Amino acid sequence: MDQKNERRGIQSVEVAFRILTALQSSRQALPLKEIAQRAELTGSAANNYLVSLVRTGLAAADEKPGHYKLGPASLRLGMAVLGQLDGFDLVRREVTALRDATRHNAAMSVWTSDGPVSLFKQDGEIRGALEMRTGLLGLLATAAGKMFVASLPAAETRKLLQQEARAAGLDAQAFRANAERELATRGYVGMERADGTGYASLAAPVRDWSGEVKFALSLVGSRATLDVKPSSSTVKTLMESAARATAALGGS
Repeated sequence: MDQKNERRGIQSVEVAFRILTALQSSRQALPLKEIAQRAELTGSAANNYLVSLVRTGLAAADEKPGHYKLGPASLRLGMAVLGQLDGFDLVRREVTALRDATRHNAAMSVWTSDGPVSLFKQDGEIRGALEMRTGLLGLLATAAGKMFVASLPAAETRKLLQQEARAAGLDAQAFRANAERELATRGYVGMERADGTGYASLAAPVRDWSGEVKFALSLVGSRATLDVKPSSSTVKTLMESAARATAALGGS
């Protein structure tokens, strides 16, 4: 594009974005020196920008001195963007219907570059030992995460899956193979933790007109109350809800 036809912008905004991108690229708080390197700034310049970003809540100082991470304002912006995704309102209504029909906690999740994110939840009358929350979810410890591993191209989930599997001492390839087989044969996946928490969950995919998985619909409870068997009425209700949401997005 001809320089004289380029629209003028605010350079400081673009520099601040480079710092936020550096923070977003790491799952852990980063030291000032590394933030400066990733944003291609001097340490003093990065520090000045971080002062303002922390004031606005877009960044936050970590408990470890000299380290920074994304702040609560960045989370609110990200959740607002996710809330504007096509089909969000349609699937959100199914979450409420699913909660009402099963009396269990129900939720919807979406895949992002940072992993699966729970967008919306409804607490049921029958609850598990663990509180259901919105935000980032684990791949290995939730049915929603397992569903995305099973349904998305391996390249999209490989890095995060390997990181979690390495930390947990598990075989990432075996987990993926089992998840893919479960989704292919049942149309949904289940998760029952053997860590003493009693956690149990189910998740089914919501697809659009192209067949691409857009959301995961989940039920969350305890192993004592949430029936994950294929023949259960709970699974039937989840599958019916996912089918309605898929149809609403033009899928089949």
